[in-house]
Amino acid sequence: AAMDALHVAAALQIQADELITTEKPTKPMHRVREIQIVSIDISFA
Repeated sequence: AAMDALHVAAALQIQADELITTEKPTKPMHRVREIQIVSIDISFA
């Protein structure tokens, strides 16, 4: 979870429009409201 937080913080710092991740949509990083989190986890599709 700490690495996810760093990735979100970095995306926010550069004012990214979205963050693409392999994390499942059920993971805590998807609770962030300041940036759109997009999951490409194929097992959850």
